[in-house]
Formats: sequence, structure tokens, C-alpha cells
Amino acid sequence: MSHESAPLHPSPRPAGRRALTLTGLALVVVAVAALESFLLPALPHLQKEFGVDAATGALATVAPTVTTVIVTPLAGRFADVFGAKRTLAVLVCLVIAGGLVSAFAPVFGLFVVGQVLQGFGLGILPVSFVVIAAIFDSGSLKVASGVIVAMTVAGAGLGVLVAGPIVENLSRAVLFAAPVAIVIAGAIAFFAARPSLAVAERGAPTRIDWAGSLLLAVALVATVGWLGSLAAAGPFAPVPLVLLIVAVGAVASWIAVERTVAQPMIDVRTLRTRAVGGAVTVGLFIGAAYGVVVYLVPQQIAQSPATGYGLGASATETGFFLAAAFGIAVIASPLAGVIARRVGTTVVGVVGMGVLAAGALVAAVSTQPIAIVVALLFAGIGASSASTAVFASAAGGAGEHEVGVSTALVTIARALGSALATQSVAAILASGAVGGVPDLAGLRVAFLIGAVLAAIGAFLSLALPRAARPAPLPAISGESA
Repeated sequence: MSHESAPLHPSPRPAGRRALTLTGLALVVVAVAALESFLLPALPHLQKEFGVDAATGALATVAPTVTTVIVTPLAGRFADVFGAKRTLAVLVCLVIAGGLVSAFAPVFGLFVVGQVLQGFGLGILPVSFVVIAAIFDSGSLKVASGVIVAMTVAGAGLGVLVAGPIVENLSRAVLFAAPVAIVIAGAIAFFAARPSLAVAERGAPTRIDWAGSLLLAVALVATVGWLGSLAAAGPFAPVPLVLLIVAVGAVASWIAVERTVAQPMIDVRTLRTRAVGGAVTVGLFIGAAYGVVVYLVPQQIAQSPATGYGLGASATETGFFLAAAFGIAVIASPLAGVIARRVGTTVVGVVGMGVLAAGALVAAVSTQPIAIVVALLFAGIGASSASTAVFASAAGGAGEHEVGVSTALVTIARALGSALATQSVAAILASGAVGGVPDLAGLRVAFLIGAVLAAIGAFLSLALPRAARPAPLPAISGESA
């Protein structure tokens, strides 16, 4: 790796290259997010196509999930150690292979292999933050973070909306091959821009902390397994208890290892900082509160109008409701980045979580269609704005050799928060359900829990940095990483 001094006033050509780099990343991220979100809405059709039952079909969702929780922090660390361009190139190739295998697999087993390869795609997110942290100054980094967050939301929303119609009216090949073409186009744009990602050699890691990486992977896989077993077995059954003990033990061991190795996966002292530790903590509550809202709304509106609160919405109609949250988030994320550039991530985080709490409250007090739309709009604005704040905080506040793994931890925290909160409110609905139909009181309590989680997140957002860390604008040409 090498260090290059940066010009104080970059020329138009470097500015154009930065724009092309961000455009390429945005295309890759939106397509990967779409690929990740296709499976659930398309799964019933795919089970019929391959002739497998629901239990077998679930393998297609479990396998990439396990891949994702293992790969995401490793991808971030690989980008920190070996360079973001090399890491991105490998991940893009794996995603392309996974998409093509998923598109043309003749048997279900091979389709699952394709999904496993696609699971590497989420690792592109922390790598993207390594890239933008290297090529943008501290102010522009917040805006660029908003763009990346917006593309993840746009891809996920688009995937949910179009997966069913495409697989039913066109084919599985079109469903998975079309995003692959976008990934290829984005990768071409990114590498054509030849972004400079050179960083200082001093303090640069030279190897991967495999012991720490293995322990973190065990902790994450055990946590995912624990969450997945709660619904079927309950929290006090042997399997969930064993998985929880394994997860806690692995986390404790990981922290112990990270404190002793010469080149840790992440310096645990970083997790005590406002920028990174605060971002990871707030990210957990973003995922939890937003996960509650987007889980409960489909449960509510799908019920019969005879319940007094349901709308009898079909899967397609439910997708259009959720599009309100996805659509507004695409707009709110980059705007939040612009605002954070002026006022700091603390304000954006607090306000974002406050708006998310308001959305959950609206859903708790009214079951009218307009109220549901307003709740989703608030949730989309709040979650996307707060996400922009925490990713910008982690990317801007981490050491230059820890950007990838720090933003990966934020990504994982959001996902785990969503999974844990969703399991919790699902149990609340089930406890009050009559004939499989949740009662209104249970729904309101669950939405209120989402509001409380968001309010806690707003309070914790006060721990985010109040001022941007000064950073020079890097050069654009050449790279040693």
C-alpha cells in the first residue's frame, strides 16, 4: 500500500472519476440488493418449479443467510487488509456466478448453490464504504453514504415488488439474469473510473486475524440459529438454549482474542468510541424498530376486513403498501447525507429515529389505510436517515484500516436487531391470536414496542459524533491496493 498526498482543489477530471466510481458502486449495490430480496416472494413459485416442499425450499433461504453472516465482516476486513478493489472484484465474480447458477440451475440442489454464492453479495456493502471513505472528504462522505444506503433500499424494494410478477409471467432465468447484467455494468463503470484507494502504510494490517474471524463467525451463525429456533421450539427448549450459550461464549472469546492478538480483526477499543461503537449500537435499534413496522403491517392488512382492522390485501397489494417506505427511503437517504454534512450525524440520527418512532405510533393508534401509508412513510424516512447517519459515522470515525470491518458490524447489527425484534413481536401476536388471527390489542402493543425501540435508538443517537472528523481529499489516479 502507498500513501499519496491529495490536492486541496481537485480538478474536474478527478471529480468526474469520483462520480463514476460512486455510480458504478450504486449500480452494483442496487442489483445485489434486488438479488437478495427476490427469494422470499418468488419462493412459492420456485418450490413448484423444482417440485420440492416448503421444508426443502427453506434451504434456499437458510444457506445464503449463513453465508452472509460469515462473509460480511470478513469482506470488510479483506478490503481493509488487501484493498477494496481486489475484494470487490472477487465478490462481484462470486455474485455473478451465483446469479447465473440461480437463473439456469436444472435442479434444486444446484439452485441452492447459486443462492449460497449470491450470499457473498452483502459483503459488497462494507467494501463500498471502504471505497467512499478513501475517495471522498469527510463532508462528501456523508452524502455518498446516503447514496449507498438509498441503493440498498431501492434494490430491496424493487426486488419485493417485481419478483412475483417476473417469475410468474416471464421466467426464473429473467429474474436472476437481469440483475446480473446490472452488476456487470456497474463493475465495468467502477473499474473504468480507476479510483485511487491508496492509504498510509503506517499501521496497515498485513494479515487476517483468522482466530478472531472464526470466533465471530461462530457467534453470528449461532445467533442466527438461535433466532431461527425460537419460533418452533420456544426460548427455553434445549436447542435454543445451547445455541444461545454458544453465541455468548463465542462473543466473549472473540473479545478476549481481539485484545491479545497483534493485528486484531478490529481493535475492541474502537467499539468504545462514539463513532463506531455508537453507530453499531444505534444500528441494532434501527433494525429492531424498522423490522417491527415492516413485519407487522403485512400481518395487519392481510387480515379480512371482518376483523375490524384488516384490509384483505393480497401479496401484490401488500407490496405496493411497502413501496411507500422503500420509495421515500430512496429520497431520504441522500438528503440525510446532505443534512448530516451541515449539522453532523448526531442530529440526523436523533431526528431519524424520532420520525421512525412516530411512524410506529401512528400505526399503533389507527388502522385506516391512510394511517398505514403515513406510518410506512415515516418509518422509511426515519430508518433510512438514521442508517445514513450510522454508516457515515462508522466510515468516517473508524481508523483508515478498519472502515470495512466497522461498517460490516453496523450492517450485521441492523440485521440482528430486525431478526430479534421480529421474533419477539411475532410471539406477542401468536399469544393473542384466535384461530390464527391476531387480535387488535396485540398488534397495537407490538407497534408500541417498535415505537419504544425507536425512541431508545433516538436517545442512543446522542452518542454519535457531533462534528465531522477532518480528512484530506485523496488523489484519484493510481492504487497499490
